Amino acid sequence: MGVFTVKLTIWNPAQPSRSEEIEAMVDTGASYSWISASRLAGLGIRPARRMAFRTIEGKMIEREVAAVFVKVDGYMGGDNVVMAEKGDTEVLGAFTLEGLGLAADPVKKVLVPTIGMALVSQKSSRPSPRDGSDLQRR
Repeated sequence: MGVFTVKLTIWNPAQPSRSEEIEAMVDTGASYSWISASRLAGLGIRPARRMAFRTIEGKMIEREVAAVFVKVDGYMGGDNVVMAEKGDTEVLGAFTLEGLGLAADPVKKVLVPTIGMALVSQKSSRPSPRDGSDLQRR
């Protein structure tokens, strides 16, 4: 995948006025987004739990995880991010992208909106068009 960076805003869910805009590398190979622990602490964000991760070299490490709100290109939502330690890279990971309804376009090096997948109820009497044109009638 082509490497590129994006600007994102993170903020404390308990104190939305405490926010910061950062630049992070898009890394769809990383499950979680990684944001500097000191940056998060500066926003009053505290860890919720500790998790184990396997590095690309196969080494096992542990990091704290915290709840935040994230906004990228006008798309926003709640997320759990890894509190990156010194030497860790700040990245925008796959869970964040999926939660925001975005995907990485590695050729154009931009984020693009996606269409989510939904399980349709068994009670649905007629199939919906794939293009979403029936949404206007509801």
